[in-house]
Amino acid sequence: MSQLLGPDGRPIRAQTLTQPQAEPQVAGIRSPWHEPIASGLTPPRLASILRAAAEGEMRDFLILAEEMEEREPHYFSVLSTRKRALTELTPIITAATEEARDVEIADAVRELVEDPRFTLMIGDLTDAIGKGYSVVEIIWSRSSSRWDIAGYEWRDPTFFTFDRRTGAELRLASSDAEGEPLAPYTFITHFPRLKSGLPGRGGLARLAVWSFMLKSFTLKDWMAFLEIYGMPFRIGKYGPGATNEEKDALLRAVRDIAGDAAAIMPESMSVDFQEAKASTGSNAFESKARYIDEQVSKIVLGQTTTTDAISGGHAVSKEHNEVRHDILRSDSRVLAATIQRDVVEPFVAFNYGPQERYPRLSYPVEESEDLKALMENTERFVRMGGKVSSSEVRDKLGWSDPEKTDELLSPPRGGPALASDDLPVVDPPRSAQARALHPVCPGCGQRHAPALAAQLVPADDDLTAIMVETFGDWAEVADPIFVPLREALEAASSYEELNAALAGALAKMDRAALAEALARATAKARGLGDIQD
Repeated sequence: MSQLLGPDGRPIRAQTLTQPQAEPQVAGIRSPWHEPIASGLTPPRLASILRAAAEGEMRDFLILAEEMEEREPHYFSVLSTRKRALTELTPIITAATEEARDVEIADAVRELVEDPRFTLMIGDLTDAIGKGYSVVEIIWSRSSSRWDIAGYEWRDPTFFTFDRRTGAELRLASSDAEGEPLAPYTFITHFPRLKSGLPGRGGLARLAVWSFMLKSFTLKDWMAFLEIYGMPFRIGKYGPGATNEEKDALLRAVRDIAGDAAAIMPESMSVDFQEAKASTGSNAFESKARYIDEQVSKIVLGQTTTTDAISGGHAVSKEHNEVRHDILRSDSRVLAATIQRDVVEPFVAFNYGPQERYPRLSYPVEESEDLKALMENTERFVRMGGKVSSSEVRDKLGWSDPEKTDELLSPPRGGPALASDDLPVVDPPRSAQARALHPVCPGCGQRHAPALAAQLVPADDDLTAIMVETFGDWAEVADPIFVPLREALEAASSYEELNAALAGALAKMDRAALAEALARATAKARGLGDIQD
């Protein structure tokens, strides 16, 4: 096998590719265990964490971002929705050219991305949406003639740091404050690119962390409020002659009622329960918590309707769902660029040598379609004489092309049942020939356009069948005659101009198609008559 070269042109040791480079350490700077940050979080503490993260000290912020997903249900829900939307996409591999060599390379890459481990790795890369970046280490395996990927290992983002000069180059954390350069072709580094600027400040958690802290305060105050006002206030009453021992007994009884809901006291004493009106205060806390959740929904999903049932009707929900599709398309393009750079191109270069053009990986986002509306519009278009590929319609509906041996569904004899209300009604025809071309609909008793006759006229009427076959596609016969007249009408701005243009229009009319169609129909009708005689 030829020697492998890195991006800088220097040789790469095979051991660097086949051995893990960023494994966790029991004792050292890459420890998988972290002290909690979210407990007792205050505004000054949070401001300090964000300030340090902006200056390259990302550790505390990354730990806090992880705890946010573990502690806040709404943030976890909407962030997971955005992540899983990416993992549900199917990667498409397109060969660089149609040449046999490029097709072979594309097939090898297609086999690589169909590995279940590849799909799980995509889920790990989506962690970058919240934290700003995600790193997965590639463990390569080498045989006598091929390089393969033995596995993908997610690495804790705290194991990495950014260089101090630009703040944009990701490096492996070490005892050196600058860290170590990442080994080439060993790591998949994904940045979601949600905003311009330093990668460490590009995650959604940086924006949502203030909402997380404020909601935690709200929930804590709400629970304290309910603890006070959620049960009646107890007042013990004693008579004027009560002794200190009796007063102490009454106080103990009132206090015990709070936790035990049972107490005893002398018969001469009484306890009153004063019920407090807590609904107004409770609603204020609930409204605040709901408002914060809506802001988090906007941060992560760009809208609120798909997460909050009370946020508008069907039209608003449909429009907001389009926002989610826009975000998904953007996320998928960035993800595809990462996989192309860090997986597809190294894999191809290792096994087939450097290429001028590599196979392309993409994540197409399919738009949801109203299949009922699609079929109705297709049916109307075909009725008007339009041509539609049946295979394209099957693709839209998710149906496969039938095999020769398959049992096929077909419309009932006489054609499919059509809704007569949707068909264009024509004026009552006067001649017998016109009546044959404009048959009466059995359902509504009206006459419709000749292009529909095949679907409305019984098949056992031989003469009508000839007329329908001849003039069913009436546009091909009528257009050569009427198009010149229509063009003259559209071009004229006055009666005089139209009158002058009519002679030229009449000269341009081509009656050959009509004459040929009539000749064919006459010949068939004469032959039919001869047979019947």
